[in-house]
Amino acid sequence: PLDGQYQFGWDNEFDGHEVAVSAYAMSKYKVTNGEYLEFVRAGAKPPHFWTWGEGQWWWRAMSGEVPLSMDWPVYVTHEEASAFAAWTGKRLPTEAEFHRAAYGTPDGEEERSYPWGDDVPDTRRGNFNGNRWDPIPVTATPLGDSAFGISQLVGNGWEWTATVFQPFPGFQPLSFYPGYSARFFDGDHYVLKGASSRTDAGLLRRSFRNWFRPNYPYIYAGFRCVED
Repeated sequence: PLDGQYQFGWDNEFDGHEVAVSAYAMSKYKVTNGEYLEFVRAGAKPPHFWTWGEGQWWWRAMSGEVPLSMDWPVYVTHEEASAFAAWTGKRLPTEAEFHRAAYGTPDGEEERSYPWGDDVPDTRRGNFNGNRWDPIPVTATPLGDSAFGISQLVGNGWEWTATVFQPFPGFQPLSFYPGYSARFFDGDHYVLKGASSRTDAGLLRRSFRNWFRPNYPYIYAGFRCVED
């Protein structure tokens, strides 16, 4: 019989706990290719997804190289994202800051299921669930904005945080897959939040955590900046 209590989610998502978050300001949009291009022109290395040819920048899309869209989110490593943020005098958000911006409300009374509320995800809210293989402009889905008016906190690219991937208080590894998370608690992986265009809608729950090494360039991961 299917009775008893069940925990839905991966082991690194539990246990829920409170985190104090000081006042901060977060960029409304993800950092774009156009913004990052200014960083490259100032001497930074071009991202992995960019190539140069015929006098212009190109983006490595699924169907081949396409002209670089300046209003698409830039996809970079954690190291590149951190360097850009520092170059602008800002920083990457912590996991808790991202969570607050995405799922909190100004009155602090409740958490939303998704940034836009509790309505089920659809293409009006963001770029996820494989509806498109490539990015869309960072301004394209205002119906997906959070309660604080911040856009695309879910979809159109994972977002790097400044938080090292570590267990939450009360962590218990999965009995059937004990190494799923635990073997990556090495201090050399960083938490990503949100979702990419390929992320299944079932993984858009607010507790879901992704993680990668800081110099890994092959994922659809962007970022936005915060300041105190």
